[in-house]
Amino acid sequence: MAQVVAAVNDESEEEIVVDHDLERQTLIGQVQSRVQKPGCKNMGCKAFVLSLSGILFLLMMIQLWTDYGEYIQTQTFPPKLATMGSYCKNGTRQDLYKPLVCKYDFQLICALEKPSKVFVQSVPRSEITWESGSLILDPYSVSECIDLIVWSI
Repeated sequence: MAQVVAAVNDESEEEIVVDHDLERQTLIGQVQSRVQKPGCKNMGCKAFVLSLSGILFLLMMIQLWTDYGEYIQTQTFPPKLATMGSYCKNGTRQDLYKPLVCKYDFQLICALEKPSKVFVQSVPRSEITWESGSLILDPYSVSECIDLIVWSI
């Protein structure tokens, strides 16, 4: 009887091993048979969706810039100093930053192209006009020298 049980045990172990190997081969075969190269239609759809999303992203950024661009520029970028200096009637001048060629008799006339979004500070306060590439300052009070700062905001 012991021999019969041993024989049965040997047969069942072989069956188990064989069954296990068959199961493994079947799973591997199924996995390999499922892997296929994507079709032309599938790749075309992916390319279309990615292109459409890229175009929508660009349009969204353009719309945001048109809505908030001015606010972003004024709040993010600081004003730029175009020129700064002090100009006197006797022809002396103290150039602090990007000096200008100026003439000062009753009015201060300086050769300067008008920057974008210009802001001019002068001491003493003056009437400011721009004419064909020159800045003209007509001071409200008589002064020997004019301090001038031109900003591009």
